[in-house]
Amino acid sequence: MKKINAYTFAIILSTLIQINGVAQDNRPAKVNQKSPKKNFADSLYYGGNLGLQFFGNSGSLVDLSPNIGYKFNKFLSVGVQGIFTNITQRYSGFTYRYMFYGAGTFVRVKPLPYLFLQAEYDVLSVPDAFSAVASKRTIADINLAGLGLRNQMGENSCYYFLVMYEFVPTPNSPYTYGPFGSPLVYRAGFNINF
Repeated sequence: MKKINAYTFAIILSTLIQINGVAQDNRPAKVNQKSPKKNFADSLYYGGNLGLQFFGNSGSLVDLSPNIGYKFNKFLSVGVQGIFTNITQRYSGFTYRYMFYGAGTFVRVKPLPYLFLQAEYDVLSVPDAFSAVASKRTIADINLAGLGLRNQMGENSCYYFLVMYEFVPTPNSPYTYGPFGSPLVYRAGFNINF
């Protein structure tokens, strides 16, 4: 009887081991699921700054600055922008026009969905304030950094307000030494996919 019990025990143990082995083989294999690669176009955002201001009968300001950026991830992006600003002021029957234009690069860090930090470097063509010839122009290097607030308008679009400070202004700076007379730069605009 002991031989039958030992024999039965061996068969039951062998059957359980085989069932366990078969059950493990029937498990779905783990597949390394890679996140789908983003298309280059999906990482781009575009838009720009829009400014239009009237000073009663004494003048106006028009600012058009289109930009395009590339998002490395949801926190960090870089981009380029064009800058065109025209200021018209009237004093005692004279009209004074101050126009500057150029291009720049920027870096944005977005720590929160509604907040971003921006640093930018611009190269602008500005009227030469030190020239006796009124039509002579010169180059101004602009270094700005500041804080922006953004708000979603739709699924992929937002508008933003940005306040930046000009660090180390050059003598021909349109902000610190030009018609604005302040190192603070205020901007408003929109972006799609930012």
